[in-house]
Amino acid sequence: MRVSKWINRAFPVFSSEQSVSDVMKVAEEYNLSTIVVHDDAKKLLGVVKGKQLVEYDSEVKLADIVEEPEYFSYDTDIIEDVVLMLIESHDLVIPVVSEDMTLKGVVTIFDILEALMEFTSMDQKGVRISVILNDRPGALKKVVDLLADHEINILSIVTSPEEDGKKNVIIRTSETDIGEVANILDSNDIEYDSIIEEEGFSD
Repeated sequence: MRVSKWINRAFPVFSSEQSVSDVMKVAEEYNLSTIVVHDDAKKLLGVVKGKQLVEYDSEVKLADIVEEPEYFSYDTDIIEDVVLMLIESHDLVIPVVSEDMTLKGVVTIFDILEALMEFTSMDQKGVRISVILNDRPGALKKVVDLLADHEINILSIVTSPEEDGKKNVIIRTSETDIGEVANILDSNDIEYDSIIEEEGFSD
């Protein structure tokens, strides 16, 4: 999924000509850990750490203290790239630019959580199935084909490694009958940890 879908355009950004005093009040109000700065052409100039503002005279211009950003994303990147940047930077904000470096906004850790909710269909009503499979080609296909044969629509699939050559697979479906899902898996000797109905919370 492209970063462009998750750009936060409401996040405060600042002009290089603004002073520290211009920024301080906003930074405190929004508890900004990172001050994102653009130049007169609206292109990304750099960033300043919020905690560093107190080190400068209130009339100092952002242009004089801004640092070239080590991490930023293009709006055409995929959202997983931003996740890696957030992990590497230990920051909560990644600036997002167009191909010509025009600042489009940012992606915050909270935007990533919203994206994760959509990736995994956590907001959708249905059933969450946790199955344990052998970590080998074709193991998951058996479960997917089985659900398809019973006309059960899969909303998302997430996998994680387990011990002893196994993997835990979380499958969310639009089916809401836990008993029906359990019977299908039991009848076909599919090992599972849990089957849980989820109410969802989408509009």
